[in-house]
Amino acid sequence: AKMMSRSLRLAAATAVATCLAASSAGAFQPVSSSARPITALSAAQRNSNANDEEDVSSLLGGVRGIAAAFALFAMTTLSGPAGAVSGGGLDYANLDITGQDFSNEAKTYKGKDFSQVIAKGTNFAKSNLQGCRFYKAYLVNADFSGADLRGAALEDTSMDGASLKDTVASGSYFGQSLLDVKTMENADFSDAQIPVKTLPLVCEREDVKGTNPVTGVDTRESLMCP
Repeated sequence: AKMMSRSLRLAAATAVATCLAASSAGAFQPVSSSARPITALSAAQRNSNANDEEDVSSLLGGVRGIAAAFALFAMTTLSGPAGAVSGGGLDYANLDITGQDFSNEAKTYKGKDFSQVIAKGTNFAKSNLQGCRFYKAYLVNADFSGADLRGAALEDTSMDGASLKDTVASGSYFGQSLLDVKTMENADFSDAQIPVKTLPLVCEREDVKGTNPVTGVDTRESLMCP
């Protein structure tokens, strides 16, 4: 029994010694931070961060592009009336151009939009206004003498005291306010669209007479007045 107890103690001591030796040799060292699983995870995180940075950079580039496009739109579309009389690419809808001078034969306003402008006393004499839109414009005392109004739209306008003397208004569109103009002498209204109830009243006017200096057309004949 004594020999057996000594043998057990010896075996236990040997096992302890073996464990201590293995521990000192690193057999039971914990997995370090540089182990493969952690390294792979770090690489994945770095790739994810790089992708996130690329996405943010792309998003910022898109925002800058949108901002530049809006700035260009604002410069070309939202410009004020400062250059309105230049005859350039701007239209004039809803602007106040009271008393301004558009009487320039060297410029053309062909096809421009003057819808709902306030143009009291504005000078359009001898201007090229072909195809212009004056829908619901305030044209009181405006001067269109000698202007080219072919195909222009002047429905629902206020034309009290406006001058249409010597104008070429063939193919234009007028409303009842045509009766309120100051004069239509020598104007050419060939093929103009005038309300059926308004035309007979136009023909009764004393200023509906003469011959247009540009087309040579008789004013009454252009209106098909009896």
